[in-house]
Amino acid sequence: MIVPAYNEEELLPRCLESIIQQQEACQLIIVDGASEDSTLQVAQRYADRVIILDEPGLARQLNAGAEAASGDILLFLHADSLLVPGCLARLKCLPEKFVGGAFTMHVAGNRFFFRLLSLGGDVFCRLSGIYFGDRGIFIRTKIFKQMGGFVELPIMADVDFSQRLKSQGKTILLPGPVVSSSRKFEKESPWRTLYLIFYAMIAFKLKVDPEKIKAKYYGENQANPKD
Repeated sequence: MIVPAYNEEELLPRCLESIIQQQEACQLIIVDGASEDSTLQVAQRYADRVIILDEPGLARQLNAGAEAASGDILLFLHADSLLVPGCLARLKCLPEKFVGGAFTMHVAGNRFFFRLLSLGGDVFCRLSGIYFGDRGIFIRTKIFKQMGGFVELPIMADVDFSQRLKSQGKTILLPGPVVSSSRKFEKESPWRTLYLIFYAMIAFKLKVDPEKIKAKYYGENQANPKD
């Protein structure tokens, strides 16, 4: 289990508690991107190993954690997400024919839009085989090494990764859900949120400069500047 973190002192404890409470034990590696709050102290209370990088960068953090991991399956979980009970047990029983995948996802909160976003995202991921990082992407370690890990892109590294993962064999969307923080959607209207998601996906497919996609997607909302 690899958890990248950057200034996540508020949400990280809940994330790590959800991992500790799973039925199955796992190696827990937290990769800190030079946090300026007490994230590191939180990480040290829970993790089997803490890796400290000199600056944040999601793909770099995920690759660093994967390099230090010793298990046969790698699971990448964002620090603002939670695993519901049973997720690791289902992952431990992953049939050999699958090289990787992700979990279904539920956006935390009671807004009707969040339920639609969760359901729509599940349908998209199931049909396309494209998995977003807040869904807990997992992969067999040997396949991760064959792929060369995550490409260090400023945004859409998860989409690039899952596109390449599909070429390695069958993938699967496992029942979860991973419960993801709604903070990234709270500062925009539903229509603006959907527009930005579709824009980012289409622009990336058309090979627009990822830096331009990132600037457009986040704008003034820097809730997740490490991507």
